[in-house]
Amino acid sequence: TRGFYADVAENLLNCEYVAGVSFSLTCATRLNTPSAMNSITFKAHGEPCSKLPLWIPDIDSSGQVIIPTPRAAASSLIGIFPRPIGKLHPQLLEVLNAFRFMGRLFAAALRDGFMFPLPLSASFLKLVQHGNTAGNIDTDAVRGGNILSSSDLPRPGFLGGEVYAVEMHICRALDQIDQADPPLSEAELEREYCRIASDKSFAREALGKSYDCSFDDYFQDRTFVDPLDPTQGIEAHPLCQNGHNKSVTIHNIREWVALAKDFMLHDGVIGQAVAFRAGVGDFFSSDYLRLFTAEELQSDVCGVGDNVDNWNEGDIRKLFKLDGKGATEALVAVAAIGGNAEALSRRFGPSSPTIKFVIKALLEASPKQRRMFLSFVTSVPIVTPGQIEVVPVVSSSGEFLPMRDPGCLPRANTCARRLYLPKFETYQSFKQVLWAVVEEEFKHKGFFEWSL
Repeated sequence: TRGFYADVAENLLNCEYVAGVSFSLTCATRLNTPSAMNSITFKAHGEPCSKLPLWIPDIDSSGQVIIPTPRAAASSLIGIFPRPIGKLHPQLLEVLNAFRFMGRLFAAALRDGFMFPLPLSASFLKLVQHGNTAGNIDTDAVRGGNILSSSDLPRPGFLGGEVYAVEMHICRALDQIDQADPPLSEAELEREYCRIASDKSFAREALGKSYDCSFDDYFQDRTFVDPLDPTQGIEAHPLCQNGHNKSVTIHNIREWVALAKDFMLHDGVIGQAVAFRAGVGDFFSSDYLRLFTAEELQSDVCGVGDNVDNWNEGDIRKLFKLDGKGATEALVAVAAIGGNAEALSRRFGPSSPTIKFVIKALLEASPKQRRMFLSFVTSVPIVTPGQIEVVPVVSSSGEFLPMRDPGCLPRANTCARRLYLPKFETYQSFKQVLWAVVEEEFKHKGFFEWSL
């Protein structure tokens, strides 16, 4: 069952099923700044829709997987947030059905004590929580900023982060100029506006970019349409009437920010939140979600915040049961077939060469490999409660068997959280075999026949 939740969550982040978008930024293009988003392909006009616009699609370096990203709030954990879409979007019904399905899985996992390792943003869960007895979201509260605010926008440096960046750096600067005492003349105001718009440090200071680019250059092709739509044309969702014909300038940027925020935090995502909440309601009253904070739901149900990216040796050792306890079941099994149970009782200790190999391999591993390892041993790619027991592959007499054929490869029992390892003479051979097994098992979901 744990594996089912993990498989569904993985597919919901896979670019084979989830649509992506990109931006072609003038400054970045001039300086040949690489962008992972350039690898995304787009649906041609008139081509049948197959991928669903579920998430704001920041992607990994392979261009294949949606990655969770932080909100603007400095304290926010990473998470995926719904891709805002308009009410006339041709795939709206499919998207809402997908979110209702997610809500059902979320509720089932919460009810049954499992994890649904879909790294949902706490901001989205906060939106889901605030509904009424009819299952709807309090739209007035959302639009008024009582539920989501500017801090729930994408963080600058990530896709969509320019909305928050412009509000904090450009709009605030303009407000200060407008409120100058004594008031500035029209000529002085225009001069100050032009100074802010042409300041080349905008990209570095507001967006955290590695190149110089002014507001005017960065926004020169932007119109009053969906900020995440790369076309910025007539087919994009308009933020106002005839938005595709209205260019974003230093003089109307505050209006653009207000409309973009409303679209990204309310109009474009409220349907997804209502559908998700309805899915929860198919299992139990969605009002019960309010018993938890959004951060607790994000951590305890979705498994966000496990710090896999920053593991150190201490974090890795905590994953494993290294005290030798818990071997009773294995001893009984060996004794039942007439084996030497006493020999088997010699379990891996904290200083065992095999344990050292495991820890070193995980220390050197990429975050993706670490999650693949967790999926291999526990069926879910996140850290979950309970320790992993590392068990030697032994003969019926208790002899620690060396790795020599497909019947003596590393393997795992995900229900018992056990990793079975044969004997390796060197770290290099251990590392090569372990990651070969983990990667193939991850790829084929356990349905892989090994042969030498």
